Amino acid sequence: MVAFTTHMGLKRIAAGLLAAVWLVAAPLAAQAQDSKAVDDLMGQANKAMQKGQPRDAENLLRKAIDAAPNRSELYALRARARDSSGKFDAALEDCNKYIELEPNDAYGYLTRSRVYVSLDKPESALADANKAIELEPNEPDGYYRRSDIYREMNKDAEAKADEKKAEELEKR
Repeated sequence: MVAFTTHMGLKRIAAGLLAAVWLVAAPLAAQAQDSKAVDDLMGQANKAMQKGQPRDAENLLRKAIDAAPNRSELYALRARARDSSGKFDAALEDCNKYIELEPNDAYGYLTRSRVYVSLDKPESALADANKAIELEPNEPDGYYRRSDIYREMNKDAEAKADEKKAEELEKR
């Protein structure tokens, strides 16, 4: 009887372990499947952007963000789509979310700077271009962006200096 009880106890332990493994493995498998689905949506959105269909891209990215709200790259891409569609306030919201998730990535500030230009807010655009340069001083894109902003502000000397700096960085 003791052997039977021990055998039954081992079966219960084994069943418990299998259940525990399932509780861990099932969410991981679902997460991997969800991640693939989100990656697929993002790929489709990129293709839509390449075809000049930013509204289609925005719809695909809404679905992706619903499934993976902490994936920063989704907000960056949707900000580009919204900016291309003239939805500047919505693009700004996405830029802000991206920066919240990736505060040390110059790309977020460059994207938000572009949106501020679209919103005719040159001072805010300039502040973000400066932040991007601060974060990535050897990246030419920040200097090109700031050069464009300076041109719009009729600061030609500053614009030329930044363009020259960007060109020098590109040669490296």
